[in-house]
Amino acid sequence: MKEFPEVLNKFNWGAFLLNWIWGVMHKKYVTLWILPAAIIPVIGPFVVSIWFGIAGNRWAWESKDWASVEEFNEAQKFWVRLWLVLFIVGIIFVIKMFVFLSILGSIET
Repeated sequence: MKEFPEVLNKFNWGAFLLNWIWGVMHKKYVTLWILPAAIIPVIGPFVVSIWFGIAGNRWAWESKDWASVEEFNEAQKFWVRLWLVLFIVGIIFVIKMFVFLSILGSIET
């Protein structure tokens, strides 16, 4: 296994935003701790997600034999893009449901 490059010693937004999904895909099952952390609403998952973001680059580097730092960075940027797409799709879904329920509510009254 190659030594962890110091240039990668930064916050991993993919691990923070998509925590357990990112973790399973990188074979870092410790990220499943997000589930019991939900016992403490809001604070628990947020604190655990910060931990994942801080440790994420090291975990991801260890999970695969990366050809280069550039390849690694591109792969990690994918996770942020995926989160953004899922976030936008989720917002659109919520807006559509709100409009649908508003229309449905106005029909019933």
